[in-house]
This record gives sequence, structure tokens and C-alpha cells, in this order.
Amino acid sequence: MKQVTKEKIYIFLVVSVSFLFIGWGGVGHKIINRKTVMFFPPSMSYFQSWRDSLAAHGSDADYRKDTVPNEEYRHYINIENYKEFLDSGKISQFWDILVAQHNLTFVISNGYVPFAIINYCDTLKRYFMQKNWHQAMLTAADLGHYVGDAYQPLHITKFYNGRSSYGNGVHSRYESSLIARDSARLICLPENISYVQNINSFVFDFLYSNHKYVDSVLIADSLSHLAAGNTNSTLYYDTFWSLAGNSTIMLFKNASKFLATLIYTCWINAESPVPTMISEQTNIAGEYKLYQNYPNPFNPVTTIKFELNKPEFVSLKIYDIQGKEVQTLLNENKKPGNYEINFNGTNLSSGMYFYNMTAGDFKETRKMFLIK
Repeated sequence: MKQVTKEKIYIFLVVSVSFLFIGWGGVGHKIINRKTVMFFPPSMSYFQSWRDSLAAHGSDADYRKDTVPNEEYRHYINIENYKEFLDSGKISQFWDILVAQHNLTFVISNGYVPFAIINYCDTLKRYFMQKNWHQAMLTAADLGHYVGDAYQPLHITKFYNGRSSYGNGVHSRYESSLIARDSARLICLPENISYVQNINSFVFDFLYSNHKYVDSVLIADSLSHLAAGNTNSTLYYDTFWSLAGNSTIMLFKNASKFLATLIYTCWINAESPVPTMISEQTNIAGEYKLYQNYPNPFNPVTTIKFELNKPEFVSLKIYDIQGKEVQTLLNENKKPGNYEINFNGTNLSSGMYFYNMTAGDFKETRKMFLIK
């Protein structure tokens, strides 16, 4: 019989323990991040290419726990330790207020996943504004990890490993073992997403909504244990999935949708930057000017202004995100002066559009966004 050395046992234990504390498991986070792009609107078609990268970097945040200070506290919140949550079902949505009400050590030690999500939204917006696409993708992947953790009910409760020793180990059984076994069942269809006016409220509203599934998961684990007489058999996991499968599918779908909504909102807040599809040229001649439309975003009417310093034949056209012309606003000779033209997008769907002005050798294209 082959002898098992202490070193091999130690390595096995380290790998096993590390696996137990990866939220939703590596499989779950990949699924959530990969399916996020399904929910992107047509205006974000550029970012469909992020799918595999978002998945590949879905667990980066877990791998940083041993090297980045306080990283481990970004993955959960023991929300029942807040008396105001027990009394009213809510806590403050603002970090400074929450710290003032309690203290910094208390807030950090009880985890702060909702604030990690909010902070990463600010970072993502900044990278979008800088057009730093690689860092924006990595930040979006990290954001997806925290969103995924917040959609794991046992990451938003102090009862993360059961309410008693009877449920010991449920955290790992649910988020890793069950998901790895039944990941093929986590199917979802894309839905429309909308811009979020208040990210703080949006994050905390979904947190409270997800918290109601804490007892559902713990009860499913207990009933499965009773049915199987153990917590590691096929019968145990079959029963667990039959009791918690539908809600788990919904949590995964909503996590991807919620992440897409946040990425979309950050992108809009950064004024919808994209890698240039239609060349945007500046007015090097100094004789013509094309201004940004106002309002932008708009619904359904916006105004486009331009300026001519000499007579010229002017063409002003609207294009969709695929580069297809959707409307000609102007195609005629114009005298020197300032001009305003209204564009009505009533018959168009929401999304990114481009307007292009040509006057002699001058060409310029700008972006505008229609939200209905």
C-alpha cells in the first residue's frame, strides 16, 4: 500500500479548505459573469466580447483574500448583527453614517459586500471615462464577483453555516457542491434592463430581497439531511435541488441581470464611451463646429447644433450602432451662421446612435443615446 506523507495530507487540506470558502464556487461565479453579456442592450454590443474574460476573472477577488487587506470582508455581510435591521429590516445605505452609528471595526468585521459593490461601480465608471477598456473589464469582473456573493443568501447572514451544529457545512454544500453538480440546470433567458437612478438604493433593495431566501436554504438543507440521513449522498443532493433548485436558478439569473444593469448604468454615467466605430474627427479647419446634442440621453426629441463660418453644402445624418443610416436630417446648401435641428426618435428603439456632419472637407461624428 502506498504511504501517504504528512506533506500530501497538508496539501490536500489546504486545497480543500480553500475550495470551501470560494463564494458560489469557481463554477458559479463563471456562470454569473459569463451570462451577464446576454442582458446588455444593443447599444453595448461592443462589450459582448467581454463574455469569456468576465468569466475567466470571475474569482479573482477570492484569490486576493490572502494578499489584499480587508478583501475577505468585501464578500459578505452579517446583517442580523445590526439591531436596526432586526427592528426595521434596513440599515443605512451610506458608509459614513453606518460607521458613525456603530464604529469602523464593527462595520468592517461584519462584512460590507453592498458597499464593495457601490465602490466598484464608482471605479468602473472612472475606467469607462478614461476609455481604459482592460481595467474596465477587470473591474466589471470583480464587481460581478461581489454581486454574485450578494446573491448567495448565506453570504448576507450571520447564519452562513446554519443556525446550529445540525446545519454545519451547509455553506459549502450549497454554494460549491450543489452548484458544481447541477450547474447545467442554471439556464436563463435575456431580459431588458434599465438605467438605475440611485445605485445605493438599488443595491440595498436587492440585498433585502435576497435575504428572505436565507431560511429557505437552511430549511432545504435540513429536510434533505432528514430524508437522506446524511449530507453527502446522491439522495441528499437530489432532495436539496428539488427544494432549492428553482430559487437558485432565479438567484443566478437575477445576479447576471443585476450585474448587467450596474455595468450599463456605470457606462451611461460615463457618457457611454465605446471603441470608435465611426471615425470621430475634430474640426481642424476652424470653419465649422458640430456640438453635442442636448439633452443626451434623450426621449424622444433632442437638438443638434452646428456652426458654419462660410457657405457650404451640409449633410447631417443619423446612424444606428451597426453603422446603418436611419435618417437624413439635412442635405442642402447653407449660408454662414448657427443652426439648430431637432431629431425625433419616436419610431426608433432605445440605444446608442451617431450623428455625422459633412461640410466640404469637414467631417465629424458624435454619439447620442435614446432612452425610452
